[in-house]
Amino acid sequence: MKLEFPFLRTARGKQIALSLFLVFVSTLIIDQVSKRHAHQTLMTEESPTNLDLYRSTYKDVGTIGTESLDPSKPTNFARLKFHYQRNRGAAFSMLANLDDSIRIPFFYAVTVFSVFYILFYLRTLPMNYHLTRFGLVMIMAGAIGNFIDRIIQGYVIDFVDVSWSIFGWRHDFAVFNVADIAINIGIIAFVLEMILKRKPVYATFQKNPDAPKVVTSAKA
Repeated sequence: MKLEFPFLRTARGKQIALSLFLVFVSTLIIDQVSKRHAHQTLMTEESPTNLDLYRSTYKDVGTIGTESLDPSKPTNFARLKFHYQRNRGAAFSMLANLDDSIRIPFFYAVTVFSVFYILFYLRTLPMNYHLTRFGLVMIMAGAIGNFIDRIIQGYVIDFVDVSWSIFGWRHDFAVFNVADIAINIGIIAFVLEMILKRKPVYATFQKNPDAPKVVTSAKA
């Protein structure tokens, strides 16, 4: 099957594609640069042979409220810090304990399949589904960002560490990275599009190549 993107045949479609391409590249660059920076500034020691043996320092970014050290006297706070970690699994270290012979090909296959599925899905989207298109591009950028880590290093670098205590509910969130943030933003955009339930608008083209007029049509 030939992979074509019908909306690229319109001027509006080309503008959207260019904007999304810039979003994709920018997200990928920010993700990779931030990971390299975390590796250079937060890691204090590592083993030359064992990837699981390393040490990291903490860097406090900011805290809202006051964190209590006494469990019997909880306080409300939200804290952001940077903490270098190596993640061999999926987002939030899921499946990290799988054997390498299963884990590595599994994640490679999932990433490649996801990218091709997203590209196929993008070509079928209605012209006015901007949130979905943006969300898919963000998910693809995040998936490829973590995929690059796995290929080059054999693990994904995580460094964003968030914890909070709100009305007695204390939680130390799993350490994550910019790629994970992009994936979650993409999922949120996708869900918002579903909530809006906009009537899809498609582009139809005249068969005569000398008459490239575009006519939009709505389908229920």
